[in-house]
This record gives sequence, structure tokens and C-alpha cells, in this order.
Amino acid sequence: GNTCAQIFTDGNGAVFAYPMRSKAQAGSQLLNLIQQVGVPNEIHRDGAPEMSGNSQFNMICQEHRIKSTFTEPHSPWQNKCENTIGVLSKKLKARRARRRIPKCVWDFHIVWEAQIYSRTVHKEHNTPLEALTGDTIDISEWIEFEFYDLVIYWDNRDNESKQNIGRWLGPSHHIGSALCYYILTEKATVLSRTSVQHITEEEFQTAEMQGQIGRACVGKECRSRWSPY
Repeated sequence: GNTCAQIFTDGNGAVFAYPMRSKAQAGSQLLNLIQQVGVPNEIHRDGAPEMSGNSQFNMICQEHRIKSTFTEPHSPWQNKCENTIGVLSKKLKARRARRRIPKCVWDFHIVWEAQIYSRTVHKEHNTPLEALTGDTIDISEWIEFEFYDLVIYWDNRDNESKQNIGRWLGPSHHIGSALCYYILTEKATVLSRTSVQHITEEEFQTAEMQGQIGRACVGKECRSRWSPY
């Protein structure tokens, strides 16, 4: 149901992406940013109506004493976020082509790409997120899987014989405990699960696994999309 995303950056590599159903939710995403990293001293933005006048976004800026500045009309190069959006777009397109990721999961994908970019050293000795917050960054949730990996998950870990297959869509920070992940299921729904592991190449070649994948996705072209090998 998401149609767009609000992107924030400090201009030094820290990026935060928040998918939205409509641009009117821009103010809510500013609140999410404040909860995640704190209140910014200043926000430099364009003159989009959803961030101007009596919008929720502008009211939140006033409430939190955030200084607001604007770019000149038709001057997108004055906004550092435009360059960041270009970098994210290139990464999204490249990974989507390489891993055959469907466009319908773009919202989970852009959040994951922003998280990885913010936790990767570019020019400085520290990651952009560490430079921004001053905290040592824990990357445990991002090192085990890559976006859209084929995985096995369990609804009930006590019954290990009842396993399911799905696609890994990134860390789920609002549900469950640590190391909880979003999983795209065979039925195209999204769940949050902590009991997740890779499918090995040997497991993938078994008749049982092939049958499970076949039930989840019929047709040679569609089935090949589920193959990690």
C-alpha cells in the first residue's frame, strides 16, 4: 500500500528512509526520525506543500524548535538529499536486477539499503551513523542475511518438522525480541519471526524442498525467482 518514501540525510552518509501511503504522512515520518536519532537542529528542504504552511510537518518543526530553510525554486542541487536519493536509486536498481527482486517489495528494500549505507564506512574512519549519534553501531541484525534471501522460518520452534519457506526482507525492530526479521511468506504476506535460517544448497536440491517451492510458486520462470543458486 506504500506509494512513496520520505528520505532524510545528514549529508555525510547517514540515511533514513520511511515508506508512506501518501505524501501527507511526511510529518509522521519526521516524528519517526526524532524518535530514532533525536531532534535535528535544522532541516533544509524543498517547498513541497506537504512540508510547508499549516502542514503537520511544519507544525512539528515549530513545536520542536527546528530551524527550517528552503531551497530556491527549480534548484534541487541545493538539497543534499537529492544526491542521496540518486545513490539509493542506483543501489536499488542494481540489486533488484542482480537478485531478481520484485518491485512490489520496494518499500522494505529501500529501508534496508538506507540501513546498510548508514552502517558502511565511506570517507571517514567511522560509519555515518556512528558519527551522527556517537554510539557504537551494532550490525548483528544485518550480517547474517542479504535482502531477499531464501530462508526457512518456523511459526512454532517447538515443532521443527513444520517449517516454512520465505524471503528475508530485513530487521523488524517493532515486533518481537532482538534478531527479529520481516519474512515474505509463500502467500505474499509479511510476518515478523525470530526463528529464521538459511536454506543450504543441498536442502534446496531435495525433492521435498522443490515440492514446497513448487506449491508456493507455479511455473518455471516464477519458480526460478525463488532459487538462490
